[in-house]
Amino acid sequence: MRLLRSLGMSWRLNILFAVFVLGVIALSSGVGVSDRKGVADAMLATKLYYVLGLFVLGGLDLGVPEGGPAWGRALLWFVYFTAPAITTSALVEGLLLLIRPHIWWLRPLRNHVIIAGCGRLALLYLQRLREVDPHRRVLVVERRTDSPNAAVATQRYQAILVFGDISSDHMLESLRLKQAGRIVLLTGDDYANLDAAARATRLAPHLESRTIVHVSDIRLLRIIEQNGILSRVAKFNTYRTAASHLVQERMLPQFKSTEHLDTVVLAGFGRFGQTVLAELQDQAQGCFDRVVIVDHDAKMGGMVFREQIGFAEQYELSTVDGDVRHPTTWEKIRSKLGENPVHPVFVLGTGDDGVNVRSALSLSASDPGAKIFARCFERSAFTDQISRQCGFEIVSTAELLLASIHENWVSAPHLASRSAAEGSPEARNTTSQGRSD
Repeated sequence: MRLLRSLGMSWRLNILFAVFVLGVIALSSGVGVSDRKGVADAMLATKLYYVLGLFVLGGLDLGVPEGGPAWGRALLWFVYFTAPAITTSALVEGLLLLIRPHIWWLRPLRNHVIIAGCGRLALLYLQRLREVDPHRRVLVVERRTDSPNAAVATQRYQAILVFGDISSDHMLESLRLKQAGRIVLLTGDDYANLDAAARATRLAPHLESRTIVHVSDIRLLRIIEQNGILSRVAKFNTYRTAASHLVQERMLPQFKSTEHLDTVVLAGFGRFGQTVLAELQDQAQGCFDRVVIVDHDAKMGGMVFREQIGFAEQYELSTVDGDVRHPTTWEKIRSKLGENPVHPVFVLGTGDDGVNVRSALSLSASDPGAKIFARCFERSAFTDQISRQCGFEIVSTAELLLASIHENWVSAPHLASRSAAEGSPEARNTTSQGRSD
C-alpha cells in the first residue's frame, strides 16, 4: 500500500514543482504585482517566498500581475489559478482517503489478481502464483483485521492487503473488477465465496471464466455442479483432490498387491473420510470387501453419507463410535476386524493432524504389516522422518493442492487479448477435472 500511495503522489509532486518553477520564471521576467511593489526587482529568495505562498489556500494577497512582458503576466495568472487548485485537490483526496482508503490506493491497478481470504489455502495459492508469475499485482481481501497470515501475504508474497467483506457490492466495486485478470475466492465461508462469485461475474462479465471458488461442503458442491450453477466458474474442493489422489496413487496399488480383498478402516468420517469412501466406491470397486468407519459419531456420519451419496452393496460395512485417541476405541476396532488374515488398510483422516500422526505411530507398532495413511495439511521434516522410520505414509493436503493448481489457474491473461480457449467447453472441462483442495 505504501508503494501505491507513493506512485499516486509522484504525479502531483511533479506538477507542483513545475508550477512553482513557472511562477519563479514569471516573476523573474520582470512581471510585478500590484500590492507588493518591487517584487520584480527583489532577490531570488523573495520571489521563491511569494510563489510558495500562492499554494496556501487563502494565502498571500499579492494583487494582480502588472508590468513585464505579456507572456510573463499570462504565466503568472496561470500560476495564480493552478497553485491553489493543486492544494485543494490534495486536501479533497486526503478526505476521501480517510473515508474510503482502499479505493484510492487501488486506482493504478490493472490485470491484477484478487484473492478473497488470507488462510492457508490463500497462502498456498500465492506460493504457486509467485512461482509462475513473480510480478503480478495481487490484492488479498480479508475480513479479519487480526489475521495471523497477513504479514506473510504482504511481506513474503508482496500482496496488497485490504480489509472488508468480499461478498459486499461496495467492496467488490472498489476492487477494480473490470480491470482485474482473475478473482480467487478462498474464504472459509462457502456461501460467501459463491455469493461473491455471482456478484463479481455480474459486475464484470469477463471474469466469469476467470473466477475460482473453493467449496468445502462436498454435498453443496455436488448440487451446484449437477444443476449447472455458475457453470463457467471453476469450483474445487481440497478433500476431493486429496481423496482422489489417495485412492488412485496410493490405495489402488496396495489393493492390487494383495491376493485377497482388502479391509479398509476409515478413522475419522468427516468430509475427508466421506470423500475417501465415495472415491473408493467410484474407483476401486471389487478391490475391497469390508469397510470399518470410526468416528465420534460414526453412525450419524454414516446416515449423512447414505443420504448424500449412498453406500454400495459390494462390501460389508461396520461402524465404531469412539475417540480415535482413546485405546478402548482401537479395542473395539480389533473386535470388529476379528481374526482377519489380511492386514487392514488404515486411513487416518481426522481433522487433527497431530492425532493422525500419533495414531499412525501407535498402529505401526501394534500392526507392522498394515498399510497406514495419515493425513496432514503440510509435511514437515519431523513427519517425513518418523513416517519413513515407522513405516507409514503421509498424505499432505497442501502438497496435493500445489500439484493440482495448473498454470492457467494462476496466470492472468491480458485484458485486451482474452484467451478464447479459456472460455471454450474443452478448457472448462479441463478446469473442472483439475479441482483441488
